[in-house]
Amino acid sequence: MSDRDIRIDSYFSLPTDLASELRAWPEFLAGEGYTVELQSPSERISVQPEFDEGQMFIRLTGTGTGPLFHRVLGATVHSLSAHSDSVFITRWSS
Repeated sequence: MSDRDIRIDSYFSLPTDLASELRAWPEFLAGEGYTVELQSPSERISVQPEFDEGQMFIRLTGTGTGPLFHRVLGATVHSLSAHSDSVFITRWSS
């Protein structure tokens, strides 16, 4: 179960390689395309593409405490907004 859960919707008309954006981070564990796994001593973060009624969205989840979740959220939104004029963020309750 996740402490933190965010849904990010966009048009996704141009692909964004989130993994390459985050690969240089010391917390990066693995990833490709929209899928990324990161870990710090106090947090574990997952970025995954998911689908709802045929529409893709990005789900960012995290467990633990610390600044990594917010850093990943900011970097993800910044990267996605470079390829879309519309990015929607929803905070989900777990």
